[in-house]
Amino acid sequence: MKARALALACFALFLGRTFHKGWNIDESDFPNYYTPAVLVQHGEPLIKYYDWEWFQRQINFAGIEEPLGTYIPQTPLTMLPLLPMAGLPAQTAKRVWLTLNLGFLVGAVWLLSRITNIHIEHVALVLFAGYGTLQANFHLGQYYVLLLFLLTLAFYCLQRQQPMASGALCGAVFALKLYGAPLLLYFAAKRNWKAVAGMSGAILLLGGVAIAMFGWHDVNYFLRDILPRAVDGEGMGNPYRTPDGTLTALLRRSFLMEPELNPHPALDAPGLFFFLRPFVTVGILVFAAAGVALKRGELDGRGFALFVIATLCVAPNLGSYAFILFLPPILLLMEHAGKRDRILLVVTYALLGFPLPLEWTRVYPKLWIFLALFLIVGWGYWRSLRPNVAIALALGVALIASIDARRHLASYRSEPGRQFQTVMLKQGPKTLLCPRLRSHAREFFVRQSGMAVT
Repeated sequence: MKARALALACFALFLGRTFHKGWNIDESDFPNYYTPAVLVQHGEPLIKYYDWEWFQRQINFAGIEEPLGTYIPQTPLTMLPLLPMAGLPAQTAKRVWLTLNLGFLVGAVWLLSRITNIHIEHVALVLFAGYGTLQANFHLGQYYVLLLFLLTLAFYCLQRQQPMASGALCGAVFALKLYGAPLLLYFAAKRNWKAVAGMSGAILLLGGVAIAMFGWHDVNYFLRDILPRAVDGEGMGNPYRTPDGTLTALLRRSFLMEPELNPHPALDAPGLFFFLRPFVTVGILVFAAAGVALKRGELDGRGFALFVIATLCVAPNLGSYAFILFLPPILLLMEHAGKRDRILLVVTYALLGFPLPLEWTRVYPKLWIFLALFLIVGWGYWRSLRPNVAIALALGVALIASIDARRHLASYRSEPGRQFQTVMLKQGPKTLLCPRLRSHAREFFVRQSGMAVT
């Protein structure tokens, strides 16, 4: 009864503060999803969505004057769930979206309770322990509560012996936000071919929808020019920024010198960066797959949790709102854990949701937390791997990384900045941005980074 009363009190606080504020404030990330839905209704070509200046003007034309926004690095279909709201005024559409997100959140909590046999009030308390990530989603009208619901529903379908539906849901997550891509490797490692077929079919179907909506030329532009940059962590402006808290950002900041954005790396070694980035990324996914493959005939909640954690470890872009996706793996791990381990898992989720001052992000604290979680969970699988198999996998990953590094390094060395002397602009007393635009740019940076303003 005490847990239920506390959960209801937290929910009431959430409605009265976070949900109420998101309902009323104008500044948010919602225009990044609402504006392209409006553009679809107007028949605008997809290729224009990825033009930052043009897209910013469309945000203003849609009746939203305050925030800066961008559609990079979203997929062609990211706006799809918001198409029914495109005919509504922006603030009304946002309120409809927040109401739907509240439903997705309640649905995810209920499903997680059914999946793990943990009382629903205890699931809710774990959710509220990571209040910062929940707050970021509802303040900003973000997208990740929907992804939380879809990923939770995917495992629920697996548990109910509906692998094709589970795969289709993961395919939808991939088509909407790219996060679901590594789960295809999970299904293949488990030899769950119905789930592989469901996910592949959903990706092909939704790819056909994108081509029908925008034409092959524009979809090919996304695949050729936007997707590679997004995968490389270059889709959100400054790829060196520490608030991203990603492996790619850490490696880039450590080994890749850029005169203005990163003039003093720990070691100016671009070849090492271009090798380590694919080596670590592919290595995490390959060893996660090798681990879960050892129990390929079983429905393994811990293995699914490991793969979701691996997916977030290799994500090239992360904001504080994305950490809500750690909720399913945390609860799946808690299902059969002892009291001490349960407390540690709740503390881990709370730390991931806690908003940090900007200066703290220079040491990437949250990155180390979820990497440690990945290694701890994965060790239970890897200790069963034969040494010769582990060595063969590591050599294969190194070969792939070497090939990819050679290609990227050749492209890097051919850039004008490597061919000609770099000229740095010295800023004078006047700024290039007017005070209002500079203020909006700072707000946009804080929203995208998910850091607290200090």
